[in-house]
Amino acid sequence: MCLKRTICGVVCAAMVAAVHAAGAQTAASAPPEPVYGTSMALALGPRVGYDWDLSAWSVGGQVRVPIIPGFALVPSADWYLRSPAQWQLNLDAAFRLGLYGGLYGGAGLGVAHRELGSVQTRSGLNVFVGFSPPRSSRRALEPFVQVRWLLVGNRSPFAAQLGCDWEL
Repeated sequence: MCLKRTICGVVCAAMVAAVHAAGAQTAASAPPEPVYGTSMALALGPRVGYDWDLSAWSVGGQVRVPIIPGFALVPSADWYLRSPAQWQLNLDAAFRLGLYGGLYGGAGLGVAHRELGSVQTRSGLNVFVGFSPPRSSRRALEPFVQVRWLLVGNRSPFAAQLGCDWEL
């Protein structure tokens, strides 16, 4: 009886070791999944946000045009849900902060139309930072959250945005 237990224990241990070795070999030979933002595919998607300067919610969209892995041009537009009409257009350059992290940042040009007492359409520098989870080939869309500042004159309107991109 003791010999049966010993043989059974050795066989079970050998099976566990074989499964572990096969799993390690498969993981080592499988290519890593691409990281969000490093794909060279065009992507577009909607976004929503809140602008603390206007005290207003916004809806908009963006297009991500990859230039090289980890660097893309991102034109976008936002329409603020308040009366009278308010909007902002942006042309930004975005880059990944690290190879496999979800952080990204960038800067670009922003043009904002504001009607606060008087009509003003002003341009300035956009600065933004955001996070998107690491890319997975099992997801059809890639969510993101970001904060941005539009530096115009002596003001720096601050907005937070949440959205997702679909690769085409």
